[in-house]
Amino acid sequence: MGCKPMQSDGFFTSADRYEEFRTYDQDFGSRIEQYLELANQELLENFEQKKYLMIREKQPPHVIHPRKDLSLRGIIRSAHEAGNLTTEQKNSYLEKCDDLYSIWEKQWRTVRKKAKHLGIEH
Repeated sequence: MGCKPMQSDGFFTSADRYEEFRTYDQDFGSRIEQYLELANQELLENFEQKKYLMIREKQPPHVIHPRKDLSLRGIIRSAHEAGNLTTEQKNSYLEKCDDLYSIWEKQWRTVRKKAKHLGIEH
């Protein structure tokens, strides 16, 4: 019986999916749009993977299923202050962050409702 070679993707590399964007030095607007898209994708994937854990566990929301909009809001505001985004871009991106928050909040409402239905207190 031989040893199966380990794949290096994911094991030896950083788990931070934003890493490649941090070195992207072109248009800040397109970079933030990529951040927003990735955050939305991660929010949906994390919910699907941890939905039942979220129902049963009594850990704080930021531990099990964290918000994705908070750090993005900081990036957007600092990019605007540095002059890398227009006011219109900033406002548009912050609205998209509001959408991310709405998704996150809806996911937690769904989980809390299910937990209550099962008799599990949160």
